[in-house]
Amino acid sequence: MPTKRRINWDVLRIAAVLCVLLQHATHAGPSVHPELSAPVFTFSLEFGASALVVISAFFACASLAKGAPGRFLRSRLARLLPAYVVAATVTYLVLRHVAPAGWSELEPRDLLFNALMLQNWVPGVRLVDFSYWTLPVQVTGFVAGALLASRVRGNGVKALVWALVLGPLVLRVWTEEPGVVRTFYDGFGVHRGQLFAIGVGIWLWAKGRLGDTHLFALLTAALLAQAVHSADLASTIGLGVLLIAVCAAAGGADWDVAPVRALARPIRWLAGISYGVYLVHQEIGYVVMAKVAAFGPWAELAAFTGTAVVLGWLLTRFVERPAHRALTANPDGSVLAGLVLAGRLLAARVVGAQSHLGSVGAVPFNLPPLRRPVSHPSTSAAAPSTPGDVASAAPSDQPR
Repeated sequence: MPTKRRINWDVLRIAAVLCVLLQHATHAGPSVHPELSAPVFTFSLEFGASALVVISAFFACASLAKGAPGRFLRSRLARLLPAYVVAATVTYLVLRHVAPAGWSELEPRDLLFNALMLQNWVPGVRLVDFSYWTLPVQVTGFVAGALLASRVRGNGVKALVWALVLGPLVLRVWTEEPGVVRTFYDGFGVHRGQLFAIGVGIWLWAKGRLGDTHLFALLTAALLAQAVHSADLASTIGLGVLLIAVCAAAGGADWDVAPVRALARPIRWLAGISYGVYLVHQEIGYVVMAKVAAFGPWAELAAFTGTAVVLGWLLTRFVERPAHRALTANPDGSVLAGLVLAGRLLAARVVGAQSHLGSVGAVPFNLPPLRRPVSHPSTSAAAPSTPGDVASAAPSDQPR
């Protein structure tokens, strides 16, 4: 019998996505584009997208615990990839043809590599949207989880979460200069490993397989690693505060109290489109803000948020959900497998053909590329991201 959907996870997803939107609208956007109005307030903490990755890792564990890792991976990819490719294409077209002059230097090859999630692998590729850092990271984590689910058990899982925290800190030593280690480190998003460790650790704790003291030590170490990788102590503290709420949701009763219950329908609706909102909010939102800049900062913020919600709903309604149904309708998953294989073959050919272009290009808006992406590219996911529809601490597919 299906478990009753728990509203606490919907509240957390909305809170995380709202932090992403506010940080981009009031801090990142005006910093990148001085022509926008000075914001009426500034929310500069970059932890919303990282929290989305943690929540995704938690629910990946809940799904993988039920067995059928192949089915889990197919379902996650069927939700993530089609919507991502459509959102990246729309964002690219808006930046090329609607954005103010000089805002973007994107080329077709940038869209191709972003759509194939190779933006971190090929030097010189411009990012279509900085928010998309969560997608390659989540896909890597989901694939790794599906491969390891039946192979790593018991104490091996505990050792794995500590390796995800400590391993990237050791590997940083070999990433100061370009090279093979640096390529794999950035390409796989190794410096985000502690976020998956947090999600897995909280799930183990919620299932009674990790003690309170062990969880506290793990979360402390993971947050210290996050502070080292991001060089942003304030945002790391913000993430830590949100993790308290995640632990409360994982290990406590549902937040089905009167004030929340009264808003249950809009909360669940917003949570249901949150992945779509995350995919379309940032760069398109900046363009919309520029169009309404004459009306002042409140109009810009309202237009930024409203556009994200409307486009996020359209993306969810007409792309994410129909694509998921179509790609998971075939029990053996051959349709999705064929598409992924075709994409990887195309990627291999393009990388080979474009490898001599490694010194070309820059990130959008002529900004210098980040030395190592921070918690939330700017900034996790959302997503971010983020795949499925949930229920309880051992649920099905609530957050993406």
